This record gives sequence, structure tokens and C-alpha cells, in this order.
Amino acid sequence: MHRMPVSFFHAVSVLECGAAHVAFGRFAAKRGKLRLEEFAREEWLASPADEGVWLEKVSSAARNLVRRGVARGPVVLVLPGHLTLTKSVKTPRVHASKRAKIIHFEAQQNIPYALADVVWGHAITGESDRETHVMLCAVKRDAVEGLSAALEAAGFVPRAVVPTPLALRAVFRESQPHHTPPSLLVEIGARTSTLLLADELQLHARSIALGGQNITQQLAEGQGCEFADAEALKLSRGHAELAAPAIEAFATRLAQEITRSALHFKRQSGAASPARVLLTGGTAQVPQLANSLTTRLSVPVGQFNPLGQIEIARAAADAGAVEHALTLSALVGAAVCRSDDVLDIDLLPTRLRSQASARQRQPWLAAAACLVAATLLPPLAHFRALEAELRTKTADVEAEIAPLRVREGANRANLERLTLLQSQLAALQAIDDRRSSWQALLSDLQDRLCKVEDVWLERLEHAPAAPDGDPAPLRIAVSGRMLDKTNPLAKVSPDIYRRVTELLGSLAESPFVSAVEGERFDNRQPGILRFDFILVGQPARPL
Repeated sequence: MHRMPVSFFHAVSVLECGAAHVAFGRFAAKRGKLRLEEFAREEWLASPADEGVWLEKVSSAARNLVRRGVARGPVVLVLPGHLTLTKSVKTPRVHASKRAKIIHFEAQQNIPYALADVVWGHAITGESDRETHVMLCAVKRDAVEGLSAALEAAGFVPRAVVPTPLALRAVFRESQPHHTPPSLLVEIGARTSTLLLADELQLHARSIALGGQNITQQLAEGQGCEFADAEALKLSRGHAELAAPAIEAFATRLAQEITRSALHFKRQSGAASPARVLLTGGTAQVPQLANSLTTRLSVPVGQFNPLGQIEIARAAADAGAVEHALTLSALVGAAVCRSDDVLDIDLLPTRLRSQASARQRQPWLAAAACLVAATLLPPLAHFRALEAELRTKTADVEAEIAPLRVREGANRANLERLTLLQSQLAALQAIDDRRSSWQALLSDLQDRLCKVEDVWLERLEHAPAAPDGDPAPLRIAVSGRMLDKTNPLAKVSPDIYRRVTELLGSLAESPFVSAVEGERFDNRQPGILRFDFILVGQPARPL
């Protein structure tokens, strides 16, 4: 890949988000070399139980960096290993015009999510006569968008998103001379580790879910102490014998993963076995870890210093850049990536990239707007004079129609009052009509009972609503008796049934009744017929 000379490299700010820290670095070019001008770091104790609040920790750390004086603005964002999926694949070697389609197919097969749900990219890591070796990197879209939003709220605007393997590849190539033996760079973070195998022709990368938290957790359980105390014990040289079992167990697991990865790279693309292993990351500072790995791997294991080929400004040195050198590989690597004319993998979502481009165009748009404004000043002054004249005329018209508007408002108020009075009058009229209807009903009922003779009413009350629930028309429950004068001591005669039938028929003909329902008769008392029925009111003459 063609690299732009560092002398043409402009200043760039890099923000690296790890599982337990956020680091900021501002880089510039001086005398043909990268120079770390400014450095700041915020870290926290990250236990496995705190994985759900990682984004909140990152947001808080970013705000703390701003409060400490770190300049806001555009940054290159480095993603942590636990957010990034890395896959190494092989494709047939084809013409460049067909390569994109093949790589897209491989991405669909090897990324365990729908491509619409992730942001992904690729880098060519090597080629042979028949095959092309490709490194795929992907991150969930909602994860990178949520992280970008949190950083923007703090004042940092991501202009590019670099995965950790790509940054490690850049810093390793920058720092190592040509014709070095195959080397395995192992960046050990708090939650994950990234393995990068580099030789003269190819690069292979793999991320594993094994980090410094595993040592701390085992120490906390073995010593029966808090997680914070276990973290201090892990990095302490004065109590090496207490931390040794946990470190040895971690070294065993890491050595197994290194061996497994080396065999995988060899089977996949014929990569050479690493002649040495270089450790970087915060856990690389753990005492005796390098020696333990040397014993298990039978190859030299040392530490990788990413600051060996860059200059350190006084301000960055005073801020602790040298002391944290082992943790700065990805930070420096992202700055090296930006010195390339093309960034192989940029996991910034298209929407955010468009917004960033729009922000870059804003100064030019502002200048164009100023030019347009200057061109429009004479017409604008003319139209403002016309506007002032029109406003004066409008004010004169408003003064003339103001009394008319007051009169219109009074008329509307009177009309509303008239409508209210008409509504109240209609309600009172309805009440009066119902009162007179009751009197007429009772009078009509009395007349019809008198015609039948020897009948009297015992109960007249409001009946429950109809079974269908309709409250109208009104229903009146009526109970009464009819005397059988012809048979006062015996059971009622057929004549009395005829009379009560006539009574019910007469009531049904009443103008106030629409129907007679629920007739019931009781002849158990000698000479008297008890009856019950319901009068259904006439809707046309409501009661």
C-alpha cells in the first residue's frame, strides 16, 4: 500500500476507547516524524459485572477529558476489541473489478449478523498466485452509533472509526525494520486480546475473549478480597507470590490461544510460525507474565513499545505518555493510519460520515453565503424601504377598522349569549311539557279505569330498562286488583278475565302508551283478580 510521506501529514487527534480507559492523543509531523503533542488518559476499574455500563463510563471519561482542557473537535476513534468482530478469509485472486463482489459474498458468509445491522470493511493482507488474503472487520451499527453519539455529546466528533487490528497493523509496520522474523503482536486489554501475526508477505489478526479481568477476577476469588484490591495486587511487584497462581493460569490459557491461532493461520494460508511474541496493552505490565509465556511457548516473549519511532513533546511526556507506553499501541497506530493516503477500513457509518462531510463544508458554505448576501444588499435595501411604506399604510387601515372589530366582538358575544338562553328556554319547555304529560296520563288512566268499574290500582312506579339496555321510552310498572261482584266468595269468573282484557286493550289505545307488556294475573284470592303489567310510554309524547 502506498504511504503518504509523514512530512505532508497534518495534525490529527485520536481518541481510543478501551474496556477500562479512554485515551486522547494529538499528533503532528515534525522533521519527517510523527510527534505526540498532547496526551491525556482517563481510566476506571472495569469488573465483569460492569459490562452493561461501559458506554456510560466512556461518556463520563470523555467529559472529564474536556474538563481537563483537552480540545474538543474532530477525532479518529479507535474501537475496543470487544466491540469489533475480526475475520481472516481467503478469496480467489481475481481482477480488481470483481474483487468487491467476492469480498461482499465472503462478508455475508462470515459475519454472523445481517450486513444491514453492521458497519463493516476489509483490508487486503496478502496475496499469492491464486488467492487473496482479506481481513474483515465489523461492528454492530447501533453500538458504533451509540458510542459516537455519547462522544459527540462530550464534544468529540468522530471523523473516522478504526478497528484495533488495523491500528495495531499500522503501528507494528511503522516500528519494525524490514526483513524481521515473523512476529506475533499480542495486545492484552481488560476484556479481550488481539493477536496479530506479521511476516514479510502477510498479516493475520484474531480477537479472543481473554483479558486482564480474568487475572483480577481469579485473584479476588482466591484471596477473598474486593475487585479493586485484586487489581492492585495483580500489578504489584511486592506481592508476586500471591498473584503468581492467577498469572500462571492466565499465561497457560493465553499460550494455548496463541498456539491455536498460529496453527489456524498456518492451515489457512501457510503462514510461518512466529519466531517471537511481543506483548502490549495494559495487562502486558503484569510482572512475570512474559517469562511465563516464554516457558510455555518456547519462543522469546518481550514487550512492544509503540513510542519507539515517534517523538514525544514535553507536554505529552509530563502527562504520562511514557509511563503508559504499553497501552498506546492502538492510539499511535490510528495516527499512523491517518498518514496513509487511504484508510483501508473505516467503520464510521455512512450517515455519520455524511454529517462529518457536511461539517467540513460549512466554512465554505458560510463564505458563499456572505458573497451572496453582499450581492443582494442593494435589492434588499430597496425592498426594505417598500416594506416600511407598506407597514405605514397598513397601520392607517388598522386604525380605521379597530372600532369595527370591537363592535363585531360585541355582536359575537351577544349571539353566544342568545344561543345559551335559547338552549335554557328549550330545556325549561321540555320540563314543562313532561309535567303536563304526567297529568294528562294520570287523568286518562283514571277515565279508563272508571269505564271498566270495580278496579283500583295499588302501585304505580318506574320499571327497569328494557333487556336491550335502551333507556327510552319510559316504562311504568302497574299493579292493581279487580273485584268480581258476581262471585265474591268463589274463584273469579270468566267475565272478570274479559273485563281485565278490555282494560288492557283500552290502556294500549291511550295516546300516552305505545304498548302493554308483561301481563301477569293472580286469582288465588276469592272474588278478586290481582294483575300486574308494564306500560311502555309513547316516544312521541315523552313523560
